[in-house]
Amino acid sequence: MTLSILLAEDDVELNSAIEEALHCEGFTVVSCHSAEQALDQAEQQKFDIALLDLVMPGMTGVDAIAALRRLQPGIGIVITTAFATVDTAVDAMKRGADDFVTKPFNLTTLATTLRRVQAQRQPALSLPEEEANKVFSALSNPMRRAVLQQLSLHKKLRFMDLCRLAGVDNHTQFNFHLRQLKQSGLVEQNANKIYFLTTHGQQMVQFIAASSDE
Repeated sequence: MTLSILLAEDDVELNSAIEEALHCEGFTVVSCHSAEQALDQAEQQKFDIALLDLVMPGMTGVDAIAALRRLQPGIGIVITTAFATVDTAVDAMKRGADDFVTKPFNLTTLATTLRRVQAQRQPALSLPEEEANKVFSALSNPMRRAVLQQLSLHKKLRFMDLCRLAGVDNHTQFNFHLRQLKQSGLVEQNANKIYFLTTHGQQMVQFIAASSDE
């Protein structure tokens, strides 16, 4: 599932570098150069995670946390700073930040942090035992995991496109695996015979990605 990121970083070059790197990681990003601009954006659209620089002209990233939580209670918040101390980190976490990243940071590691924060903020999957067994059985097969990954990337795909992208030649076998994914509630097919992830399927892809990154 694509994550939407609200970025507030006043360093123009770093802002552009972070935005480009996160786009390459599959995120959608709205970038701002101040906390005030970020709050304006949060009034207009929903975001999964806010990535806020601690020190910016005007309102600081930490000062913006409470206002962001009022606008979007479920948003994840990560604070970044080049001047990290134990006290600043503790203060940020006490005031509602989910994580704290020190500059300079590896951009790939930052993407991992954002995915982990989102996964931690997702409500835990609560499934009856029989249904849970179906889900875990579906995820145990690499071909089925490939289907979930391709649907996560492309959103909606027809049977033959799924076969091609997953690298499968045996269509009968592939059809069996798709039925298993449908029965487990991870994949659905619409009236036009196009496959897509259910909400459970989107959550499981996200959890798999977060687990593999840790």
